[in-house]
Formats: sequence, C-alpha cells, structure tokens
Amino acid sequence: MIRLYIIRAVLIAAVASTCYWLGGECSLGLAILIWAGVTTGACALGAALLRTSRVGEITWRNRAAGYLIPWGWRLSRGRLWVAAVFSWVTWMAVGGAAFAMRPGAMTEPSTTGVRAALFAAWVIDAAALVYVLGTIWQATPGSRVRSLWKLVTVITAVLGASVGLYVTGRPTEALMFGGGPPLAVGGGMGLFVLTVLIFGRNTRWN
Repeated sequence: MIRLYIIRAVLIAAVASTCYWLGGECSLGLAILIWAGVTTGACALGAALLRTSRVGEITWRNRAAGYLIPWGWRLSRGRLWVAAVFSWVTWMAVGGAAFAMRPGAMTEPSTTGVRAALFAAWVIDAAALVYVLGTIWQATPGSRVRSLWKLVTVITAVLGASVGLYVTGRPTEALMFGGGPPLAVGGGMGLFVLTVLIFGRNTRWN
C-alpha cells in the first residue's frame, strides 16, 4: 500500500512538473489545450489496454494502464469507462493546478516555496475528498454515512476557499487555509505514533 502511494505521488509530481514547464513554453490557453489532448489520448490508451487484457492475467498491458488510469477505481464499481473518465478529470485538475502555480498566471507572483506547499496542500485535500467519497460510495445500504457527508462538505469548503484566496491574490492565506487542516491532522497522527513508540504498545489509553 505504501508503495502504491509513493508511485502515485511520483506520478503527480512528474505531471505537475511537466505542466509547469509547458505553461512557460506557450500561452495558458494553448497549454491547457495540449494537456487536454495528451490526457485524453493517455486515458483512452489505458482503457484500450485493459479492454484487451485477459481476465486474471497480469501483463505489461495491466501495468501500463495502471499508470495511465490510476484514479477512480473505488468509485467505478468495476466500470472501466468511469475510471477512465475520473482519471482524465484528475489529470486535468493536476495540470490546471500546476498551470495556476506559475508566477503571474492567475495572481500576483509569490515565492516558489509557497506555491509548492500550496500545490501539495491542494493535492492532499483533494485526495482526502476522493477517499471519503469512495468510502461513501462503497458503503452498504443502511450504513450511517451522514457524518461522512458532513466531512465532504468541510473538505470541499476548505479546498474551495483556498483556491478562491489564491485566485484573488492571497497565496499565503490560501496556503494557511488549505494546508492548515492536513497539517493539524498529520501532526496529531505523528504525535500519536511518536507517543506509542516512546511509551510502548502496552500503554493503556482508557
């Protein structure tokens, strides 16, 4: 599982770097058009590779498709076209965020560190949102998912507010708003793990 997360993080970083470079080589409109064409072809190719693969047999087709359409499988319920479309939307969102991170693309220039941290915060927020939606989608009938829908609302509001702050020329505030919750949650989990490592697993917590 950790290996999967690392691979996806590397994929996102590679895509973001490519789009960031592309945004500097041509106009924003042309860059978006080129990226849309590339992602459409990549997702269509990934779907075709899986469609022609034999069931139960792992070949280079499956592995290649896993890099091209890695997103949306928890929401697809086995439907290939849903995963392909969701992957296309995800790749377009990653590319769009990378284009927006270029100095002066959508707002006043800010430091590279702020833009990189903000991009990472958006990725984490979006990943959390998709994970919660996938959990709701896979829940059995009658399950209590009301609290999860509240969490979806909160994450969506945080992400939307952060994007809005960035677009209106306040990247630092956008980073604080978008990166604050992931930092707090991650810090709390890290503190808990550190406490367990220091005091041992046999510590009673009740």
